Amino acid sequence: MNKINAAVVGAGIYGKHHINAYHYNPWVNLVGFCEINPQIREKVAAEFDVPGYSSLAELFAATEVDLVSIATPDPFHFDATIESIKAGKHVLIEKPMATTSAECREIIRCADEWGVKIGVDYHKRWDGMAQHIHHELLKPETGQVLRGYMSMDDIIDVPKNWLSWANESSPVHFLGTHCFDLIRYYMNGANAVSVYAIGQKKKLIAEGIDTWDTIQSFVTFDNGAQWTVEVGWCLPPSFPKANDGRSFVITENNYYRADAQLRGYEMFTPQRSATPNYNFINYVNNRASGYGIQPIHDFVEHILFDTPYLATADDGLQATLICEAVHHSLSTGTVIRLQ
Repeated sequence: MNKINAAVVGAGIYGKHHINAYHYNPWVNLVGFCEINPQIREKVAAEFDVPGYSSLAELFAATEVDLVSIATPDPFHFDATIESIKAGKHVLIEKPMATTSAECREIIRCADEWGVKIGVDYHKRWDGMAQHIHHELLKPETGQVLRGYMSMDDIIDVPKNWLSWANESSPVHFLGTHCFDLIRYYMNGANAVSVYAIGQKKKLIAEGIDTWDTIQSFVTFDNGAQWTVEVGWCLPPSFPKANDGRSFVITENNYYRADAQLRGYEMFTPQRSATPNYNFINYVNNRASGYGIQPIHDFVEHILFDTPYLATADDGLQATLICEAVHHSLSTGTVIRLQ
């Protein structure tokens, strides 16, 4: 069996999922990971019995690597991605691909120059509910998409306590990028042509975090569809899940509603209620599975067998272009036209 040598950059919340996926994938040798925090590095190295390194240069000097997963915080994807590409490695990048379109374009240019493959882990494309909507919208009898709505909101603990770098990002880059990518997936790759956005900056500023509480975006696509997208970082901590989300789509003939928050399972304890997303990531005998993990395995097959990958570098660029336009509209109060 031919195996691929994989490594992960970042061993935080999501980086550990990547490490676990590679650790248990029969097509993969997990050869190491990078983590700048020495305590986390030591703990994860012991848990998976795999070497931890403080830098990519150290990792690449120590072992052969074919594939690198980038699971650093949102604002820091670019440098690690470029360093990996220029070392001749294929790269799977956690969403967003980068936080500027210029960085996305440079990643694409470098990947073409070095002949390596790039994937973006927009794992919501792997959610069975999203895939069902995508296939429904492809049917001729469905008709054209007329209007849509999507929302994703996190509890305030996410920017306050989970993300030490929240003031270097925003709900647009953290959540909106998922929305814009998922909408494009729903509509088979339609691209945005105009964006207008409004938002609030109050609650998080008062908490010492210089970013947006909530943003509403109004996006028109090149197929004529008009979408409203709402994202935010200020749900109360008592909400029964770390995030909330839903969407609806109106076409010429049909109507679709999707609730990503309540999927038919609720739990109640003396302290709290919860609505776990049992489809996202589950651990059984220490092995992770679910639609949050499948994109990692699929990228391995993409490298080994040249199978299609569901979220390409161009998909990453297109979502970032919309995010960039949202921030531009917020700062100028104008409609932003995308070329």
